[in-house]
Amino acid sequence: MHPAPLVARRLSEVLSFVLLACACGAAATTAAPAPAPAPAPPPVVTAQAQPPPESFDDLVALGPTLAPGMREIARKASTDEAIELLHADAGDACVRVAFAAAAPIVAKLVDQGGEVLAAVGPAAHGALGERGPVCVRKGDVVRAMAEGAGRSHVRWVAWEAVLLPPGQ
Repeated sequence: MHPAPLVARRLSEVLSFVLLACACGAAATTAAPAPAPAPAPPPVVTAQAQPPPESFDDLVALGPTLAPGMREIARKASTDEAIELLHADAGDACVRVAFAAAAPIVAKLVDQGGEVLAAVGPAAHGALGERGPVCVRKGDVVRAMAEGAGRSHVRWVAWEAVLLPPGQ
């Protein structure tokens, strides 16, 4: 084989390798994206009672995503006392509940015997029954409780599933 084509071929192979190495090196040394800005500090909560950061209308607006196909049954406000959201008179019932408070609370749904059906928190707002409705038998109740609320106002909005009797 003639030396000139051999040298040209070797030069082509070496040049291809060098270009590939440079491209890989450039990709490896690309600057990382700028870090995300630090989150804003949480608002300072004073000891006096403040209205919740969200209105009832803001909570009701969660209905289509939190409780699709369910009907709104209650809009209630409380502090640290338990408040009845549902009394299952007609039959078994299932609910989902959104809440908003001026300060973080532990939100709970309990039945008439005080058994915890769902809980979340501490949080200033959220949902109970978010992964699936909370259900009770006919004659039972669903009460909302806000532990750690103190004098803080809590707003509750509840939706009930429309349950059809068997065979309908």
